Amino acid sequence: MKNRIASGAPARAVLPGLAALAALGLLAGCGSDKSADSSADAPASASASGHGSDKPTFNPCEGLDIKPVEKALGAELRIERGTSAAPRCALLPKKSGGTAYELNYLPFKGTLAEAWKTMDVKSGDVSRPEVAGADDARLVKQQGVSSYAVTAFVQNGPLIQSFNSVDLEPYDGDAIDRAALALLKALSANAP
Repeated sequence: MKNRIASGAPARAVLPGLAALAALGLLAGCGSDKSADSSADAPASASASGHGSDKPTFNPCEGLDIKPVEKALGAELRIERGTSAAPRCALLPKKSGGTAYELNYLPFKGTLAEAWKTMDVKSGDVSRPEVAGADDARLVKQQGVSSYAVTAFVQNGPLIQSFNSVDLEPYDGDAIDRAALALLKALSANAP
């Protein structure tokens, strides 16, 4: 059975909440000397500018197998990696109007559970899916008036990867949920 909702408010009503959730999750790692890697943004800055570390910037899209995500979603996606000066990791629908994913990561010395306690999650359906190879994971589903959004986090050692996804009506919420779980598994399997 497909999850559907009636038309009404635009997706803009859902997106700020998801963006805030993801930002809080990422900022949670930056707020404490005890748990955060204070150089969390240094590798990206150093690699993008050509100074500092010779090690390339980690990009969750590099080596990511999206076939299971596409199969679960029932739609083809394309990977957008950005440029060396402006790295990005996004999974975008090949066909206009489909589900889009924006991926990110944060080196974090604490646990996802510790980071989660600092987040103010007031809406959405939160679950803790079991993900092979991962230390922990969270999935937040939010059904809006005319959109369906998922924010997810997966931790492998000192790396927390996250993504936001959104699709506008008409959408298949069950397929989006299956694809979110497939993406969490793929991110965990691809973690360094």
